[in-house]
Amino acid sequence: MSLMRNGFRPLKVKVIALLCLLCLLFPSLISAGPPYRTVYIDHSVGGMQYYVQPIYLPEKVIDGNDMAVPLSTPSDLFVTGNGDVYVADTGNNRIVQFNEQGQYIRSIGDEEGMVTLNQPEGVFVAEDGAIYAANTAAGNIVKFNADGQVEQTYDKPASNVLGDDYHFLPTKVVVDARGVMYVVVKDTHQGLLRMNPEGEFTGFFGANKTKLTWLDQLKRSILSKEMLAKEVAKRPNSIQNVTLTGDGFLFTTSTGKTNDGQIKKLNAGGFDAFQNKPFFEYDLVDTAYDPLGFLYGMDRVSGNIAIYDPTGDLLFYLGGADKNARQLGMVSFASSLAVNANNDIWVADSGTNLIHIFKRTSFGDTFLTAAYYYYEGDYAKSKPYWEEVIRHNGMLNISFNGLGKIALHDRDYELAIEYFKQSYDAEGYSDAFWSLRYDWLQRYFFVSLVSLIVLTAALVFLFKRAKTFVHSRTWHPKVKQYGSELGDAIYLIFHPYNGFYRLKERNISWFVIILIVLLAIGVHICSIFGSGFIAHPFNLAWFNVRLSLLMLIAPWLTWIIANYLVSSVKGGEGRFREVLQASTFAIVPFIVMTIPATLLSNVLVLEEWIVIDLIHQLKWLWIILLLFVMTQVIHNFDFLESFKNAGITLFTIGVMWIFIIIFVALSGNLLDFFNQVYREVINYG
Repeated sequence: MSLMRNGFRPLKVKVIALLCLLCLLFPSLISAGPPYRTVYIDHSVGGMQYYVQPIYLPEKVIDGNDMAVPLSTPSDLFVTGNGDVYVADTGNNRIVQFNEQGQYIRSIGDEEGMVTLNQPEGVFVAEDGAIYAANTAAGNIVKFNADGQVEQTYDKPASNVLGDDYHFLPTKVVVDARGVMYVVVKDTHQGLLRMNPEGEFTGFFGANKTKLTWLDQLKRSILSKEMLAKEVAKRPNSIQNVTLTGDGFLFTTSTGKTNDGQIKKLNAGGFDAFQNKPFFEYDLVDTAYDPLGFLYGMDRVSGNIAIYDPTGDLLFYLGGADKNARQLGMVSFASSLAVNANNDIWVADSGTNLIHIFKRTSFGDTFLTAAYYYYEGDYAKSKPYWEEVIRHNGMLNISFNGLGKIALHDRDYELAIEYFKQSYDAEGYSDAFWSLRYDWLQRYFFVSLVSLIVLTAALVFLFKRAKTFVHSRTWHPKVKQYGSELGDAIYLIFHPYNGFYRLKERNISWFVIILIVLLAIGVHICSIFGSGFIAHPFNLAWFNVRLSLLMLIAPWLTWIIANYLVSSVKGGEGRFREVLQASTFAIVPFIVMTIPATLLSNVLVLEEWIVIDLIHQLKWLWIILLLFVMTQVIHNFDFLESFKNAGITLFTIGVMWIFIIIFVALSGNLLDFFNQVYREVINYG
């Protein structure tokens, strides 16, 4: 026994040593990735999110605490054309300049101990090198020349519009090519304050609109002016930041709800090119744009950096926040971001006095270059980039969409159709299918026309032979009964009054009732999986068939129950069996109309889809009319009584659904309670 133990110990030591050597061989496996995940937003499938390989990686950090004069609450960043970065060092009353590599160059505003700035929160550098500082605490804007000398100070402009109660506390400033200044003023809702180069007030610009809730609108409709005057005034969200693009657009950022248009792209006339589009950030602090026109947004709370396409749709978000850790790539309290000509992202963290620098990866560069050509409509140039993207990640549908547009442009319609299917693009699929169908008809029109005529004649002939065969043969009584009842169902949908009168005081066989219901279910399932791509431009593997069937059957069942109960109270003559079988016959148009709609969906394109929509609208209108006539005939009501009964029935259905939903929710909670009790008894009993 002792020998076994002594022999085991050296073996154990050898195994541990071997494992340690293996760990040394693969050091990159430990903390190899960034401290955050990169998420791609796929708008072709309803905004589904996927984890993808990094678009940006944290490259380095400028530790403001290690400088000769440490940074204190950096509030704003500005990147010049040559790559230099200017930082509004609010706590130290200065502007700090770094080069492209993050090396300190100089500070502005505190030379020789002569403090000229007082808690500046914004900085902007013009093309001529002039530096504008939003001198917040002093209530002015200071303009420095390229050498850092004070050139001019802009105080609150004199204007009747700006009364004594208007506090001019500028936090951000941008200057266009004409020298016109657009100023973000703290805690104001009028929008950007605009001043000419002489410092004269020329009006407000780009104000947000007040958002009224339904309760506010109700108050305005019923309350008097005197009562409304006592209400707290509704103010729009104030603008928090502004960014000027090279082509003269202004990006304004506001903190607010996701439907308030937190980012606006304003032209010279103040029109929002994004048209109040919702954005990802809940607490937006800053925006920037890269040389290709992609937009970047910074969220203060989550620490996420969002990347939007030129139209404002979210593509990626990355990054994160950690209030305690000083970790590369994780921010504590983001205050600003900027993007330089090399597509590097600079993020200022006022909580830790750090400046993070993110470098774009090769995959990110390939994807965004492909996307740039894609949005520009230059599909030929985007092709090699999309192919490279697919080699790295085949889950991004936009890459297949780009290749589909290239194939469509090259008139390779079959390949384009496959790519558009993979990217779930119904519009692109429709264009490619229309072209393919057009070419096919040009080649085979005469053959297809003759084939259609022959097929129609053959079907008519077979129908007549089948009819003759049915009438000439002696059938079992049950089979004759089922056939007669199915014939009555077809007769009823075209002659509803006579058809429903035939059902009174009569019991239709359960076989036929169940058969009609099963046919409706089968046709519905076939319409899901047998319709053309345009009808369901998504992955059918994600489709919830059970929920779809529930939404089909539940209204029919609740109609039967509610109609019988309401009609019984109102003196209706119909028995429950009569209501059941009549309501079952009333859904026959669903079967009759869904079949041609499903077949046509495989040969029609989007421009012709009105035919499909019309068929479905007629189908539901037909069913509603049959149910109304059923109520009138089965219960022996006049028109007005039937109308009232139908309305009360619909109300009863709504009440039933509410109670069912509440019951299901409470049952789930009750089952969860019993499950927890059972676990406690098993574990601790």
